[in-house]
Amino acid sequence: MRRSFFPLLLVATALLSGAAPALADAAAVDVVEISGPIDGRLIDFVEDVITTSEASLVVLQVDAPAVLDAGIDGLLALVADPPVPVAVWVGPAPAVAHGGAAQLLLAARLRGAAPGTLIGYLSPTVIGSAGDAGVVAARFEAAPAALMGGRVRIDRPIPGLVDIVSPSIGQFVTGLDGTTVEVGGEMVVLDTAATETIDGADVVTPAGEVRFLEPGMATRTLRITIRPEAAFLFLVMGIAMIVLEIYAAGPGVAAAVGAISLAMAAYGLAVLPTNWWAAAIAVLGLLLYVFDFQRNDLGIASLAGTGLLLWGGLALIDGGKQMPVVWWPVVVTAVGAALFFGFALTTLSRSRFSTATIGREHLVGASGVAVGAFDPEGLVEVDGARWRAITRRTAEIAEGDPVTVIGVRGVILDVERAPRVSQ
Repeated sequence: MRRSFFPLLLVATALLSGAAPALADAAAVDVVEISGPIDGRLIDFVEDVITTSEASLVVLQVDAPAVLDAGIDGLLALVADPPVPVAVWVGPAPAVAHGGAAQLLLAARLRGAAPGTLIGYLSPTVIGSAGDAGVVAARFEAAPAALMGGRVRIDRPIPGLVDIVSPSIGQFVTGLDGTTVEVGGEMVVLDTAATETIDGADVVTPAGEVRFLEPGMATRTLRITIRPEAAFLFLVMGIAMIVLEIYAAGPGVAAAVGAISLAMAAYGLAVLPTNWWAAAIAVLGLLLYVFDFQRNDLGIASLAGTGLLLWGGLALIDGGKQMPVVWWPVVVTAVGAALFFGFALTTLSRSRFSTATIGREHLVGASGVAVGAFDPEGLVEVDGARWRAITRRTAEIAEGDPVTVIGVRGVILDVERAPRVSQ
């Protein structure tokens, strides 16, 4: 008798231990934050959560100005017919949902939004693609017609768009308590709220654990660059750091930072609907800065470079009404580039190559004249004496050009061409 009891006890224990996670998940809610433009990596993550979740409800918290990947069609189909109850809530204010992001709300059977949010611009589904207003209208016949080319501000429930208006994700979840939704051909009643007595007052709280899920570190890092202003910043910063490494001859840190920045910019530009002519114009603007820096004469070329940078940054993507480029970060980036090439790079380059020698310190900063052409060495005349000199920049120094001493290495002077004096 005792021998037969222990196997039964072990089986019962195994069954109970296996059932425990299911019971723990019975009232749990998984929340996936969809913030920023929706790229393919985020789409894959959301699909994986919906198809593998053992929670009683999956909520997509949306604040997305646009969709960047055609894979959104698969996610829309999954949200419309999910294996577990799926709700979409746009919020918190001032969140927006445009294009395919707004269609996620329309596809869901449980729909909510925070007051003050903006929803609309349903077409195109993916920015940069051809208009698909007819397809979207046929897919969501109950959607307000005004949303196709415009958007609405949510302050109350709107038939065919928003059923529940809740200022927070917690209130939205508890507000779904008792709602009946069809899942896999069966009707499911949601149990998402519980009442607790705190300090003598009844308080409504989520019935189970609310778990906030997010993609891995690699996806979160790459997604930093999928706004046009961020991609523009990384592009400018990457080129600036590479130039710094070339002219300041550092230990390689600037080159590493530049390479990482360019890799980040490359991902953003590849995912965004990039106007490549605008990206080329921005790069040309930076090259004009480098051209003037080599000549030690920041003038017309640098002014033209600033203009090209601004033009390229503001026209970097074809975002339409859904995701226009925000102008002020572009201006800040362009001004930062101008200050970097006009002042910071010059100062760093001089400090790197300036090596004062005892007895000749007074020569640093002195002016002179090139006696012959440099390639990259030559002769200069400073304070009535001739010196061997070398220039660290690739700009040509011709005979008779004014030069400035930026450092001394033994009996060799480090020089650069002095800025031209306007007549």
